[in-house]
Amino acid sequence: MPEEEKKFEKLYILRQKLDKEIGYNYWKKYVASAFWSQISTPINLTITFLTAITTAQSQSGSLLPQSIYSHIAIASLVITTLNTFFRPHTQYAANTEYLSKWKELGIEFEKEFFNRIEDENTETCKTKIDAYQKLQDRVDDLRKSEGTEMMNFLTDFIYFICYRTCIRRYKRWLDVDRRIITESRKEMKDNETENKKLILERERITEQLNQEHRIELAKMKKKEEEILSQIVVEATDGNAPKGENGQELKNGTGGT
Repeated sequence: MPEEEKKFEKLYILRQKLDKEIGYNYWKKYVASAFWSQISTPINLTITFLTAITTAQSQSGSLLPQSIYSHIAIASLVITTLNTFFRPHTQYAANTEYLSKWKELGIEFEKEFFNRIEDENTETCKTKIDAYQKLQDRVDDLRKSEGTEMMNFLTDFIYFICYRTCIRRYKRWLDVDRRIITESRKEMKDNETENKKLILERERITEQLNQEHRIELAKMKKKEEEILSQIVVEATDGNAPKGENGQELKNGTGGT
């Protein structure tokens, strides 16, 4: 028995570790991809626009005043230098690629998590541990492949702010599924409570109808007894002996 408990404990530890690790890295890459996407697109659009203006000015020579042209050329030079140094488009592409890889691992973990979750026993526990260990090896390999070029303190700081604010409820991979499961269980419980109320109400109405039916039967029975009693009385009066003048005899004698 202690050995089985150790297996289930190991299963629980691996499951929690994968859930937190995959969720952490996925959301971190998601925030980084969103940040570099919002930076790279405006910068590339601005560089293209300024390059077109400077090219047209250099060919025509009279498109813009010389002072404005100088400012545009300096701005284009500065933005191009920053774009070359920070490489936002390259950062966006790299983070998006790793985002897809972490998402793939998350989907496999989710599939294994819900596989035979309703009948976990010693046999399924061993199978799940093996599957989780293989998945953990893939997670370690993916973390090693990221390298130092994926480290960026700016996006890490932005993720920390998001981690503490807008995505604080989604720190793990299965947090969304857990909320769905919790809401489903609550809904099932509410439906069960509502069904119990409907059953009690139906029983109350049925009992009320039965009570009214019993009262009606009692009234009908009483009425029948009254009618039978009246019939018996009339029959008794009709069979009573009568005298010569048609009057009933009392105590077996007629009137004089």
